[in-house]
Amino acid sequence: MHSKLRQVLPHGVMLVAAIVLYRLAVGIDVDTGGRISPAVWPKAIIAIMGLLCVYEIFKRLVAKTDFSAKGMVSVDPLGVAEPEAPPVGENVPMLLGGIALVAAYVVLVPWTGFFFTTAVFLAVFPWIGGMRRPVFSAAIGLAGSLVLVVMFMRIAYISLPLGAGPFRDLSIALMRAIGVT
Repeated sequence: MHSKLRQVLPHGVMLVAAIVLYRLAVGIDVDTGGRISPAVWPKAIIAIMGLLCVYEIFKRLVAKTDFSAKGMVSVDPLGVAEPEAPPVGENVPMLLGGIALVAAYVVLVPWTGFFFTTAVFLAVFPWIGGMRRPVFSAAIGLAGSLVLVVMFMRIAYISLPLGAGPFRDLSIALMRAIGVT
């Protein structure tokens, strides 16, 4: 297979998947009483996915570029060399810790509620990955959880698990503070 076609094949497959998924999402019909329909969000995400696939195909076939984003971590603005990544075997505890944290999140979120569980998850996940700045991690956890709650409850009108006992009280107080109830 031609090398350029091989480069666009994954994007072509994803574009076809986006088209199929968008056609399925068109079938979502819910009376919302003037609020944003639940069909808006899946259609928006699928449309963005399709547009990104078209962009990648265009970039590789028409613009003929092999550029691939490497991310901000590959840039060395101060000219200080990045340390070598540890051998693969040394990352296994991080991987297992991340998997355990995701599993714990899924199990605990019905009892501890979305806000609290997400805040803890977002604070602990970087710690498992090796970031040792507890105040910064806690700030990421709280800010990230609050942004997600506002985004899901105020913008997308998605119900989130409130939790039980004091976690439910915390979730309800937060909902009142952001004007959801």
